[in-house]
Amino acid sequence: MGPKRQTVSLQEKKNRILNFFQETYTFYNIKELEKSIPKKCGISPMIVKDLVQQMIDEDGVISVEKCGNINIYWCFKNQTLQKLYDSSELIKKKIQEVKCDIATYKQELDKTLATGRRKKFTVGQKSYNREALLEKRKKIQDKIKKKSNSLQKIESIRWDAAKIQENKQQIRLKKVHLEKTTDNIEILIDYLYKKFFLKPEQIRKEFGIPEEFKEFTEV
Repeated sequence: MGPKRQTVSLQEKKNRILNFFQETYTFYNIKELEKSIPKKCGISPMIVKDLVQQMIDEDGVISVEKCGNINIYWCFKNQTLQKLYDSSELIKKKIQEVKCDIATYKQELDKTLATGRRKKFTVGQKSYNREALLEKRKKIQDKIKKKSNSLQKIESIRWDAAKIQENKQQIRLKKVHLEKTTDNIEILIDYLYKKFFLKPEQIRKEFGIPEEFKEFTEV
């Protein structure tokens, strides 16, 4: 069994192609690349064209120009260095812009905090006293709280159609529960009489149970 073939990653293949261009320092058409790259880089000729196109469109490290009826490809070391330099300068510019934004926001924040700490401050052309405004705010909050408490008391004693209906329903439920309880008492008295021969009159007298329970009218 022969040795296991090592898998080459996509990035490694691109690196090999890039080194090929920069070491030869010349121009190629696609036919020449499909012939030379497999020999020099150990890459299948079937994927050379796709890899080169990726390095043009996505990576931007290979240059291409149309010359007559064919495309000419090249990549020199100074191009790569220039690309890195341009990218570096762009990043530096963005960093500087962000630093300027941070400085501006910090100044605005410091100004806002300083204004917030002063006893007196101005908004537009009108001056305000911080302590007076806080006191006014507290009084308004106290008034709102008192009004809310008064409203809750009024709501608790005010009878409207909905509240009357709600109370009627509660009374009906209590009446049903009470009737079930009295029925159970009568059943229990009858059971004690039949089981232990205790007279109903004695049971009622002993436990203070009336001869008849009061009937409640419908609500």
